[in-house]
Amino acid sequence: MVVKRARRTLVAVTGAVLLAAGLASCSLLEGPTPATPERPTPAPPAEPAVFVPGGTAEENLPFFTQVLTDYAAGEQPVQGQPLVDAVAAGGFDKADMQVSFDQSKTNLVADSIYVAVRSGETCLIGQIATDSREVAAEAVAAVGPERNVCMIGETRPIDW
Repeated sequence: MVVKRARRTLVAVTGAVLLAAGLASCSLLEGPTPATPERPTPAPPAEPAVFVPGGTAEENLPFFTQVLTDYAAGEQPVQGQPLVDAVAAGGFDKADMQVSFDQSKTNLVADSIYVAVRSGETCLIGQIATDSREVAAEAVAAVGPERNVCMIGETRPIDW
């Protein structure tokens, strides 16, 4: 009786392993496995972008993008403080900025650094990947009950 039960268990386990192996080789998708889509690199503007003091986020998006692109093309490390300093040097007010941390809570280097500048109820949000130095930027609506938050969650204090 014990031998029959052990044999049935062995057959069942073997069948489950074969079924799992067979299903693992199947794909619901035809063709190559999907990968992370490539981000388009923003085309340089025909004329240099300019900062519009008191302008909307949409008006300043080309300039903000250019500041981030210039920073990413440089030699300085992709870290929050020098990135905020570069954005502030472009004319944006640090008091309206938020920036992500340089390291994770487990002390790993962040995959990318985010910086945001609030303009009224709209935000400019930029991202620079730490390894590839790719840049992404967009203008989005601010969040929160008072529409005054650009990045949700804990951000690094800008106290320098």
